[in-house]
Amino acid sequence: MISVEEAKRLILENTHVLDPVEVNLEESLGLVLAEDIVSPLDLPAFTNSAMDGYALKSYDTEGAHEGFPAFLRIMGIIKAGDTANYELKNGEAIKVMTGAPIPPGADAVVMVEHTEVQEETLVVKRKIKPGENIRYKGEEIRRGDVALLKGTVITPASIGFLTELNVKRVRVYRKPKISLVVTGEELLAPDEEPRLGKIRDTNSITLKFALSREPTEVISVDRVRDRRSAIEEKVERALRESDVVVITGGVSTGDYDYVRGVLESLGVRSIFWKVLQKPGGPLFFGKKDLTTVFGLPGNPASTLVCFYEYVLPSIRIMLGKNNKFLVEVDALISEEIRKKADNKTHFLRGYIQGNGKHLYVKLTGPQGSHMLRSFALSNCLIVVPQNVTYLAPGSLVKVHLLPEVFL
Repeated sequence: MISVEEAKRLILENTHVLDPVEVNLEESLGLVLAEDIVSPLDLPAFTNSAMDGYALKSYDTEGAHEGFPAFLRIMGIIKAGDTANYELKNGEAIKVMTGAPIPPGADAVVMVEHTEVQEETLVVKRKIKPGENIRYKGEEIRRGDVALLKGTVITPASIGFLTELNVKRVRVYRKPKISLVVTGEELLAPDEEPRLGKIRDTNSITLKFALSREPTEVISVDRVRDRRSAIEEKVERALRESDVVVITGGVSTGDYDYVRGVLESLGVRSIFWKVLQKPGGPLFFGKKDLTTVFGLPGNPASTLVCFYEYVLPSIRIMLGKNNKFLVEVDALISEEIRKKADNKTHFLRGYIQGNGKHLYVKLTGPQGSHMLRSFALSNCLIVVPQNVTYLAPGSLVKVHLLPEVFL
C-alpha cells in the first residue's frame, strides 16, 4: 500500500494533456486554450463616450464653475451606432449617448448632471478636463497584442471578450472521453423496484453528475453483474473508445472481485493498487497505451472520495488546467475527532463556513463508506493525516473544498 502523497505523485507523472483541437467559440466553455490568441483589432474599435453627456473642447470650460458657467452652442446629437461627421468648432458642443463616437475636434465629454440646457445653449457648470469620460480607441487592447494566453480557461467572460474581437474559433485541449463501468450483483437501475438483497446503483448517477462539472464527454455508462466475461466485454470496449475508464466495485480481494484480473488480462499496466487511506483504500490506477484506468471501491462514499481526490485531478491534467487538485484551506475543527492508529489518511465529510475572521469546519454525520447522506450535507473533505489519532476541538486541520463549495 502506498501513501496518499505517493498516489497523487504517480497520477501526475502518468497523466498527460490531451491533443489540441479547434472548436467554435460557443463550444469552448470550460476548456483550456492550447495557444495564445492575438487580437485582430483594436478595442474599442473607435473613440467613444463613456457617459450620456455633451462632447466639447475642454478649454472652452476653462474657469467654469457654478457661479460662472461656460455657455456653448448645441450643434446636434450623436447616438450609439451613429457616425460622427461634424467637426466641432470652438464654443460648440454636441450631445452624445454612451458608446457614441466622439466627433472630430472634441476632447472631453461633460456628464448631463453637470449641465443645463437653455434653448439651444449648453450651460456647463464646472471645468472639464481633457479626456474626461472618453473611451479611447485601443485602450483595452490593440491589434496584434495577446488577448488571452495559452493555458487560459475559457469562461463566459472570455467568450464575450473574444466575441468583441470577432474571434469565432479557438484552439483548445479537447474534452476527455470517459466510460463508466459499474459492477455489482446487488445493483438495481434507479427505476427498478427494490427487493430484498438488492440496492440501487448510485455510483453511475453521482459520477455522471460529478463529471458534468468539467468539460468531459461521458460516452458510455454500463451496469454489469459480477460475471468475469461480462465485465471483460464492457471494459474491453471501453478501453478501445475512451481516454479514461472508471470502474466501480470488484477491485478488492473478495471471491467475486474480478476487476483487477480482467484488467491484467486486457493488458492494463498496474501503476498502483491500494492506498493508505480511509475510505477508498483499494483504489487501482493503471494505463493501457494512452488510456487511463481507475478502479474505485464500490461503496458510494468511497467512490466519491476517490473521484474527487484522484480521478478529477487526472481529468484536469488532460484538459490542460493548472489547478488540478481540490483547493486546500486551513480551518478550525468544531468538535473532537478520534481515529484508530491505522497509519491511514482519513477523508471525513464536513461542512465549512466562515465568520469573517476564521474558517470553521464540522462533521456532517456518520462517516460509513456506504453512507451518502453525510456527503450530501458536506461541502468539503477534512483531511486527518496518517500519524494523527486525536484532534481536539479548535485544532487547525487541512480541508479540501469540493467543487460546489460556497463559503
